[in-house]
Formats: sequence, C-alpha cells, structure tokens
Amino acid sequence: MSPDRILSSGGGELPARVDVVVVGAGITGASVAHQLARRGVSVVVLEQARRPGAGATGASGGMVRAYDQDPVVAELALPSLAVYRDPACWASGRAPLHAVGAVSVADPGQALALGEAAVRINGALGTSARLVADRAEVCGIRLAGGVALVEPEAGWVAPTEVTGDWLLQAGADGAVVRHGVRVHEVAARGGRPVVVTDAGEVSAGAVVAAVGPWAADPVPGLRSVTPVRSRSIQVTIVERRPPAPHHATFVDLRTGLYAKPVGADRTLIGMPHLVWGSPVDAEPDPVHARATVSALTAHLPWLATAAQLTAVRAADAYGGPAAHGRAAALLEPTGVPHTWSVRGWNGGGVKTAPEAGRRIADACLADALTELA
Repeated sequence: MSPDRILSSGGGELPARVDVVVVGAGITGASVAHQLARRGVSVVVLEQARRPGAGATGASGGMVRAYDQDPVVAELALPSLAVYRDPACWASGRAPLHAVGAVSVADPGQALALGEAAVRINGALGTSARLVADRAEVCGIRLAGGVALVEPEAGWVAPTEVTGDWLLQAGADGAVVRHGVRVHEVAARGGRPVVVTDAGEVSAGAVVAAVGPWAADPVPGLRSVTPVRSRSIQVTIVERRPPAPHHATFVDLRTGLYAKPVGADRTLIGMPHLVWGSPVDAEPDPVHARATVSALTAHLPWLATAAQLTAVRAADAYGGPAAHGRAAALLEPTGVPHTWSVRGWNGGGVKTAPEAGRRIADACLADALTELA
C-alpha cells in the first residue's frame, strides 16, 4: 500500500466501533497508532488537517539525542534514539536519522553531570558520547564559554517523514487513518467513550488525544485534569554558504538557543519565544527572527552575514511533569471514562515519540480491553 493512499485517506465511512480511537495525527499520535496496530488492536486515527504533522510536529526542529536535563525525558529519549537509528523499524527500510552529531552546551559547573550522562548513554547504546570541556569549538559549534556533551551518533529527523512512516505502518496493520475529519465531542455512553465527528460517530474501548497545542482549548470531553498551555515556537531557515562549516545539531542548555543543519546549504535556528496562548497558525514575528540570528552568532559566527530564507511559526503544548518511570503518567485523565489526553511535551515530542508511543499504547491497550464487552 502506498504512503499516498494511506495519508490521503479522508473518505469512507468510519467504523461504528473500535478498540482505540487516536485523535491527532502528529508524531506522537502516529507513534501510538503504529504501536497499537502492530499488536492487532483495532484503531481509528482522526486528524482535522488534510495532512499529517500539520501543527507543532511540522514546525519542530526535529533534533534527537539521548541526553536531556529532565530525567523523565532522558529515560524516553535514549531508547527513542535507538529506534531512530534502526532501519528495521521503518517501512521505508532506512533509518530516518541524519546522524550529523548532537552538541549539548552547558555551564562548566555541569561538567561532572554531563560526563556521567555520556557513560550511561554509551553503556546503553554502544555509542561514543563524550564530554568536551577544554575547547572553544566542537563539531562546527562555538561553545561560548560552556562545556559540551557530544553525541556523534545523534542528529535530527524530519518529523513529518517519521509521522508518515508510522501512519503507513499502522494502515498496513489494519488501522483506519482519516484526515480532514473534525472531532466535535467525546461523550460517555454506557460507560465507554463515543467520539462524535463530522463524519459520524465511533464507539471505542478507549480514546487517546494527542492533539498538541489544541489541548489548551479542547473539544468537550478531552479536557485533561492538568491544564495544557500553548506556547509559540518559531524557527528561521538561513542559507549556509562556504566558508560556513558543516555543523552538528546543538542546543545551549543555558539559553535555549538551538540549531540544526537542513541539507547541504541551509540551517534551521531557533530560540525560545515566550508568547503563551499563541495560536498554531500565528504569523511569524520578524523581531524574534532577527533576535534569533543575533543571539546565535556567538555559536555560529557566519550567521552575521547569512541570508534569512524563511521563518515558520506554530505553537507547542506545555503541561505538567510526568512521574518518573510511570507509563500511565504520560497520559492525563479527562472527564470521560477511558478517555485520555497525552501530556504536553514542552517541546520534546519528537525526541521522545518512539518510546512514549510504545508506553502510551501499552497503557491504552490495557484500558481499552478491561471489561470491554
């Protein structure tokens, strides 16, 4: 079955009843659907946009690495990186990871913690992560007075490509994927959820909403116990011409600045855009775009003369913290029985999606089949 056939599957009747309905075909929803379908669970994926990854997923930088300051995110990111590196996990037959390396820059006082993290990462993945504390530059990134954890085997993925691959696999395993379908309500009937859409109703054993920033203003029945807030994200694509060097992906943990190469002659750059309650389709902020270039010249000096090609703005979901080691903590209950909302990922959804999807699928499967007539 071709990717185009699955990813454009907006027509046809919806099944009257399935084990699980996944609302949202971003990267996390696609991962959950893939994991459920491969277990033989009947799944319907509903996406209001006409294409997958149209919200925060499409605007994400797509950087993946095993290290994160948050131990809960790090626990998910490490096995996720292993999946992104493994060609056998993908319908395309090739790993989506562009292994250009990843550089996490931090205050020198974090050197011991970064060194310990490198040991853990290498022990789990057999990689060559290392601490760099005595150089001004590494992998094309100036450290600007910091130290760095370097992960040569990490890098970036194209989030919409990953999303499409998972939806392709889910469809091949029997999932029904519908784009251009709007959910109006999730209601409780007979102790189980019913998803009301403009294409009909679906009764489900369980519902999981992976809607990203739309969770901040959910449809009835999908409001999580812990409020979700939307926050603006904006990235700028700049032209990278010689003598500008090739470089790894990087994030400055002190400031939130980040960058990744995009092909041979372009670089994506970003920094926090602290606008709360931002709509997904807001117009780019030119002041922020200029400030991003200015701030990042400390790490990439060639940016001072680089041409700015485009700016992309969207929004991301921010929610409460997940409890360490608990798969169920990745889901927030709603007011409808057996209906769950994926926690806000605070910008880390791509990095964690493979492992988070697996754990969420396990939790949904257990809930969907419990006492299901």
